[in-house]
Amino acid sequence: MREPAIMFRLPSHVRGSLEQLADRLEVSANKIAKLIVVREITRIPAMLDQHDRQLANMHQFLRDLAFRNEDFLLDGNASSASAAIINELKDVMVTLDLIRDASFVRPSSFIADLIRKHDERAV
Repeated sequence: MREPAIMFRLPSHVRGSLEQLADRLEVSANKIAKLIVVREITRIPAMLDQHDRQLANMHQFLRDLAFRNEDFLLDGNASSASAAIINELKDVMVTLDLIRDASFVRPSSFIADLIRKHDERAV
């Protein structure tokens, strides 16, 4: 059985470029669009892993910076500037924790629900 077609709209300038490329390669524009979409979708997990690694490196750097400077900043003769530095570092670390938490890919039933709704439609 043939797989159902997936339709999406392209801006006119992109569609024109896609058709020019298809003419030059002597293949259909649909095949080129499909290859591009498949390639991009297969790259998403690697991009998310790289994104998470970079956030982890930034997070670790700031934690190391805070720990190394903690003794200096918490001395009895620490100024208000050092207290401000401590507060800023804490704010940055909290923000990075929130970004990492928000970027974590969570399982979603959205796609499964769309497929189920499509399959349950009257033909």
